[in-house]
Amino acid sequence: MVWNYRVIEHDKMFCIHEVYYNDNGDITAISEDAMPQHGETLEELANDMKYFLQALNRPVLSKEEIKFAPMDGMEEQATMRKGRKR
Repeated sequence: MVWNYRVIEHDKMFCIHEVYYNDNGDITAISEDAMPQHGETLEELANDMKYFLQALNRPVLSKEEIKFAPMDGMEEQATMRKGRKR
């Protein structure tokens, strides 16, 4: 699973969230809360800020319009479950 920071617009506010993708590059999940900048050292904080700045160069996502895709392997498992009889 791959993730990055993305700007997400919700209720007329822009926040940065972690966004997770499956192997096809489809969004599978986002962090519930906006992400704070942090680091145990100034260098770690500076690196985190670089990732935040990269998020500003990607298209803004609207929280209400995100269509979540299955995580890798989950679609296959769901299909297998549907076929089972109880």
